[in-house]
Amino acid sequence: MIRKFTTVLALDVVGFSKLMSLDEDRTLMTLQARRKIIDPLIEQKGGRIFNTAGDSVLAEFPNPVDAVECGVQIQNKSVSINNQSDEADKMSYRIGLNMGEVLVSDGDLFGDAVNVAARLEAQAIEDGLCISQSIFELVNMKVKVSYEDAGELHLKNISKPVRAYNVLKCKGATRGLVSADAAPKVAVSSADAGSLAVMLFKNLSNDEEQEYFCEGFSEDLISALSRHKSLLVIASNASFSYSIKEKSASQIGTEMGVRYLVEGKVRKMGQKMRISASLLSAEEENVIWSQNFDTTLDEIFDVQDEIVATIVARLVGKVESDQVKKLANKKPDVMEAYDLVLQGLEFHRKSSVSAENNKKALSLFTKATEVDPNYARAFAWKTCSLANNSEWFADDMPDGWMEDAFSSINRAMEIDPDDPEAHRILGAMKLLFEGDMEKAIFHHKKAIEICPSDTFHLARYSVLLSYLGKPEDAMEQINKALRINPFGSDLMFETKGVCAYLLEDYEAAISTFKNMQIETRVSLFYSAACYNHLGKTELAKDRLGLAKNESGMDIDKFVATQLYQSDEISSKLKSNLSSIEEGLKLS
Repeated sequence: MIRKFTTVLALDVVGFSKLMSLDEDRTLMTLQARRKIIDPLIEQKGGRIFNTAGDSVLAEFPNPVDAVECGVQIQNKSVSINNQSDEADKMSYRIGLNMGEVLVSDGDLFGDAVNVAARLEAQAIEDGLCISQSIFELVNMKVKVSYEDAGELHLKNISKPVRAYNVLKCKGATRGLVSADAAPKVAVSSADAGSLAVMLFKNLSNDEEQEYFCEGFSEDLISALSRHKSLLVIASNASFSYSIKEKSASQIGTEMGVRYLVEGKVRKMGQKMRISASLLSAEEENVIWSQNFDTTLDEIFDVQDEIVATIVARLVGKVESDQVKKLANKKPDVMEAYDLVLQGLEFHRKSSVSAENNKKALSLFTKATEVDPNYARAFAWKTCSLANNSEWFADDMPDGWMEDAFSSINRAMEIDPDDPEAHRILGAMKLLFEGDMEKAIFHHKKAIEICPSDTFHLARYSVLLSYLGKPEDAMEQINKALRINPFGSDLMFETKGVCAYLLEDYEAAISTFKNMQIETRVSLFYSAACYNHLGKTELAKDRLGLAKNESGMDIDKFVATQLYQSDEISSKLKSNLSSIEEGLKLS
């Protein structure tokens, strides 16, 4: 028999025996109808069904990202159908996912990898997914859903406990990495004169935990270079997606629409490290500049400044390079705080993936503020984590948490009034917790002014412009963001889709929402409204039903989250969605 490594999805109907006892014929008809929907979804994601028995399905996927996305799509579709079905025709599923080595015999798969997937399916909640830690570690930055730690499960006939996670849909991260197998979704016709991409610096250390340092250093380098208005710097989640791809410099340059690439390696041994950096011409595939830096953590910012200054000097001249010192963020007095912030950001990027990640991020940021009370970025990220905690634990937040959050971000601004991240976070706090649109816009514009190539800042500013009833201006900003990040993020496509809706280009809005990896409550509600405007009633009903189920919101509550300054826009959206709901009641 052949051995191979694969991802296994196990699916089973909830309470199938009970359904059969009530009405065998009807249950079997429903099962067959659902399989006509489920099987194509598996095939579309590259999966192969290798075994079925009654109400169960076993499928394999070469890619765990595709497997999880397929599981989410199956459950979303199932819930949507149930919402529109008579009680006797409802059918729900549990799904388990695991990856590992299997034995192949006549197309069927055997082994613990299959058995664990089947046991995890039994542990999943109704309409949910339960995945093993091996799956979680590979998808938690790539699939924009959230997870809840299920702990170590003692599964029947499995010798060792299995760490598992339950999927919580539609609570996705806005700054997650794209799938490694993804391709740019926005075509770039030409490369601007000062366009460049910073690739993820490679970790040459034996310690895998140092990956956070490489990613943090690369992110900081992007941030520093992005402050130069003569440069167009591609977003990190676009450039970092090439870290495991075997593509030439010219191929990467063509796909991302850049003329230059910055590559590097880091070998870190305790406090000592060697950083190798190179500037390449993507078109010519030759090295313009290369240098090794033997340094320590205490001198890391000096190295970063030298790399930035050299690149700027090479690309846009001495005048711009002389400005680098004026543009630099205030550096920490205690370098331990910098390392703590980098570790915190590693968990923060996954903070919408699990509540535990956000707790760890908040703990590390808080410790960084204690180690160095003069490090602005630590205080800014502490505020952001506190706000995230309020989303995860809305009913369990300690008294005075908001005062703590505002005190922390105000301290960040006091230390470094030119930190773009601090401005962005303060703007978000002013909007979400004080409803101060004027100050929210001021701080978002300031963040963009300081760091014009940060796509997250551009996307958030676009959202604010749409709330002000300026969809044309919002669309201009989001298109800038998509130029900087041709892969696009769900936040970008969500925002562009809303802009298209406001501009009454409903076909374009629907098409844009389809670029998202995972549907969000915003994309679902607005898709429903768009389909209704186009007279596609059944699709509108389907989207609205799914939106309400996934978000747990009714129409009034959702519209209240859309902070439009014009009552006319809010009323139009509410009226449109309400007419769909009325149609559901009548059908």
